[in-house]
This record gives sequence, structure tokens and C-alpha cells, in this order.
Amino acid sequence: MTMGDAARPSDDKFSRTLEESLTTWSSYLDAQSDDHLLPRHAIDLRPLVSQTPPFLGGGPTTLNKTTSFACEEKNSTQITGNLVVNGRSTWRTSKGNCDSQPRVIPKQLLLAVGSRLNVRLADDSPFSDWPGVQELSSYDKGNYLSVLYFAWAYIISARWVELLSRSADHECYMACTTQGAGISMPRSDKESVVEVDIGDDACEEEVFWWHTILCSGDGWDASVKYNGRIYLSPWSVSAKNVGFTLAKNGLSSAESNLPESATALKYLSRFCVHHRLYAQCSVALAGVLCIPFLRKRTVSLPFPKQNSRVRKKERTCESSVSIPDLLNEHNELLPKYMTLSSNTWGLRSLLCSTFFNADIECNLVSAWLNPAFAVIDSIHQRKISVAALLANRQPRLGILWLGAILTDLADSVLRDIRTGMTALDLTASAWAGTTQTFLTSKMGNNHGELIRRDDECRLLFITACEGHDRPPIWPWKPFGFTQLGDTELPVRQHARCATHCLEYEYWEWILTNNNSIRYSEAGNGQPPVQASTSSTDRTLARLDDYNYDFYSQALSEGATRGIFEWLRSTGYPRSERPIYQHSWLDLEGTDEEEPDEADSDLETQRGPKKMHVERWLESIE
Repeated sequence: MTMGDAARPSDDKFSRTLEESLTTWSSYLDAQSDDHLLPRHAIDLRPLVSQTPPFLGGGPTTLNKTTSFACEEKNSTQITGNLVVNGRSTWRTSKGNCDSQPRVIPKQLLLAVGSRLNVRLADDSPFSDWPGVQELSSYDKGNYLSVLYFAWAYIISARWVELLSRSADHECYMACTTQGAGISMPRSDKESVVEVDIGDDACEEEVFWWHTILCSGDGWDASVKYNGRIYLSPWSVSAKNVGFTLAKNGLSSAESNLPESATALKYLSRFCVHHRLYAQCSVALAGVLCIPFLRKRTVSLPFPKQNSRVRKKERTCESSVSIPDLLNEHNELLPKYMTLSSNTWGLRSLLCSTFFNADIECNLVSAWLNPAFAVIDSIHQRKISVAALLANRQPRLGILWLGAILTDLADSVLRDIRTGMTALDLTASAWAGTTQTFLTSKMGNNHGELIRRDDECRLLFITACEGHDRPPIWPWKPFGFTQLGDTELPVRQHARCATHCLEYEYWEWILTNNNSIRYSEAGNGQPPVQASTSSTDRTLARLDDYNYDFYSQALSEGATRGIFEWLRSTGYPRSERPIYQHSWLDLEGTDEEEPDEADSDLETQRGPKKMHVERWLESIE
């Protein structure tokens, strides 16, 4: 056994963490998954938006009020310009008598886009064979994910028009395109045509709506005119060449008006009842919430598969599950879903947080994550198994992973996490009730002449010291202690307060008149996080069971470099010379000369050039 150096942990500590991690991650392999069903808790959307504010303050008391939201136009060389809306979250920083001010974190959310998301159907799309869900054996017999996806994209876009229409600066409308929703798109002989049964009792307006969203190309537009420019709803999709046709042909010669979101949702509810679609309804909705994240891609969805007629005996089973109640709940929560979805970086951060462990220090990240990806690699060909594992690890986020897998987003996110490119968004973390970073953990008891480095980081951010006004994008806490005399003055002032915290209080939508719409859940603070679901029926996993490089320290090196670059952005104290000269940090311009006694306690060397992860973050934002 070797001892650790200034940055690396000892072999014994690394191996112990490695074994514990493998035991933990392998326990999430569902022992009951031999039937290849998704766990029941993986399809629940409500916990995901437990503290999320409604979109543009769209509660019942604000719908009829005219207001003016603070917006900005963003141009991009890769896609047409976007429109963002300004907001901010406020965080409490002390539970005691300390006079530390709340932290206000500004945030821009996506409000409108310049182009649609392209969608196609493919035989090899994720969930082409719907696996089913535990405890829901008589539901979701066919596969209507793509149909539900187009329906939810319309419903959310219609609600977007309704909520944004309150703004005095935005001219919004929902309209059929010039092609006309009643005109079927010409199709080639080689193109597959999929017939969709919407039920024999669908009214004329209902048939028109389904034909508009499924059969007429880009049959509808949810648009806004702002500052002389036309933008689209962030959930706009293109249904060109998908090959849908309706089993019922009830179109009249005169075009009907497009329905409001509530009416369209009733049509969708009837469709789901007709086909007994429960879990697929929520999974398709979760996939639509990923649309703003996917704007530069083309999404492949599975071809619909007709369900066999459900026997009356089956319809009497599972009476506690109500499809209309599910749709009513989604209708109630729709503005919250929209806010979460418009925070594209926040969605990425939530997926990344599935792998976070508040107990892991930065130099042990490899020991924690290597086993996680060894287990995932062993089942990666079975997306259902991967979905079940991730949902068992973090039940609150299971539905988000299902949406990411449906839209083929999950593979790229997992690839980024595997290479150390995680994401942090404090606001999304509070909205969903998850933990993404050590910053929101409790402060320790610091006495004497030392302070834990993770507490030092918390105080640097809480007090907004120079170079620390933004939270680090690296979630893993630094190891060890700092001599209190080597810390920044605000850290020394607050080190022994023992009441400091970083707790979410409320969100505000910024208005142009220097006012805001504030939203705060009753009770405040972080809601309880759902416990991980593990299996106790599995044989204890061993490292030899997997073909994986468990002892690579690349992730630990990147995490250590990243958090120390943030922590020491203004320079290193002399006592940490073994750390800043370590090969993992390798500061440029550091030489062997001792600093003058007259020099400041903090050396003047600046950190090295920004890590490629930070450049990657800035390019995405």
C-alpha cells in the first residue's frame, strides 16, 4: 500500500472507494428486471417539478394581467437567433444572526427560437419495442410514442402562446400554415404510411386537429413577433415526411380553428383512453421537454404499432390508475414543465446529477465513477436496463432519463459525464429537489487555525469574493484543510459562524419596469429527495466481473484541477506549494524561487489557462 501524495489519495482509500462504488452501482440493477419492464417510479413527472415556478408566472391569478417581460435577442452562427427571458433565483446564506446578504443568481431561460426541431420515424429508434411498466400490465399494449410526442409538442406550444400573450411587447398567435391543415402531403411510393386510429366518435374539430399535427407537414405555427422579428415556440417540431394518415376521415371542406391547449389536451385524453395509454403518455411528454435541448439535431422516433383490442376483463383491472386523472395532473403542471424545459443547461445538469455523490472528494471521482460506467457498459445494449438502473439510482429523475433515451439524447450526455464534462445549475437543482454540488451541503464545525476546503469554497461563494461570484461548474468537493490565516478576509470573518448555508428561497421573472413576478413554494428550502432504489437479491459484484480500466485516475485529475482552479483563482498560499506544483494541476509559470517575505500571503501566480471543460460550458451557454 502506498500513501497518497499532495493530490492523489492513498491506494487503500482509492481501492476502498472503488469497491464501495461497485457494490452501490451494481445494486441498482433491478433483480426483477428479467421481465424487461420499467420500474413503476420511473414514469412519475410530478416530483421532477416540485419547486419549479410556472412559466412566466403563469398561475391562475396572473393569467389575465398584462405585463412586460425583460427579454433579450441572442444571435448564433450555428442556428437562427433565439429569444431569452431574464430571471433570477435568491438563496439564503445564513440561518443565524450573521449579516451575510442573500445570494442572487441571474438566469436566462429560452423563450423562443428561430427554427423547428426535425422529427423522423425509424425502425431502430429507442423504445421501438415498448417494454411495459411494472404494475401496469394491461396498459400501453401498442406503441404510440411518436403520436403522443407530436400531440404534446402542440399542446405545450399552444399553452406558450396563451401565457406569452399577456406580454405587452409580444404579439403571439397560433395558426395553420399556408399549406393548410386539410391538405395531405404528397408521398412517394417508397414511403411508409402509418394509419392512426383516433376513435370512431371523434368530432369534426378533433379530426381536424389530429390531421393538422400528424398529416399535414408543418401544419401549425406557434409564433411570436418581437422587435420586428418572428420567433417560434421552443417546442415547435416539423412532421414532414413522417407518413401518418388517419383511420377516420371526417375533414370538412371548411377549415376549423386550431384548439386552445386545454381543448387539445381533452382530445389527447380521449385518445389515450381509447388505446389505454398511461406510461407512454408521460414518457412522450418527457421527450418533448427535451426539445429545446435538441434544437440542432434530428430526432428519430419509433413507428407506431397498433395495439390489440383490450378485453373488457382487462379494462376492469388496475382501477386505481386513471388516465383522465393523469392528463388532468399534466394539465395542472404544464406551466412548471415548460419552465424546467426552457432551462436547457438545467436539464443537462439534472441528468448529470444522477452520478453525483456529496461524500466523494475530487481526487476520488475516478474511484466513484469508474464502477458506474463499468456497470452501464455491461448492459448498454439494453436501453431498458440502462433506464431502470438510472431510475433506481435517482427515482426523481427517472422520467427525465426516459425522455432523454427516447430522443437519443442520453448517449451524448453519458459520454460527456464519462469524460468529466458534467454540468451544474443551482436553480434547476432547487426546482427539481436534487443535489448537484457540495455547495448546498451543510457547513462543518470549524475551530482552531484550520478550515475545511469545501467550507472555504462555500464561504467564498456565499460572500461573493473576487473571482468567486459564479459557482464552480465542478460539483466535487476539494479535499483537505486550509490554514485559516491563508484564506480570504471574508472567509476568516465567517469561518466560525456555523450558521451559514446556501438554501433556495424563491424565483423571480424580471419585468421591464424594474418589477418582477415572484414565485415561492410554501415551506421553502429543499424538498426531501427520493431515496435510491437498490436490489438486495443480487450476488455481490466483483471487479473481475467487468472488463474495465478501474484504476484510471483521469476523472479525478480533471475534477481536482477544475475545483482548485476555481478555489485558487486569485492565487495559491505558500503552504499549498506541493499542490500547485503537482502534475495534476501543473501551473504554468511556477518556478522554484521562494517568494519574498514582503510578498502577500497569497502568491501572485494566476491559474493556468481555462480548462477545456470551461470553454465547452461557455460555448453551450
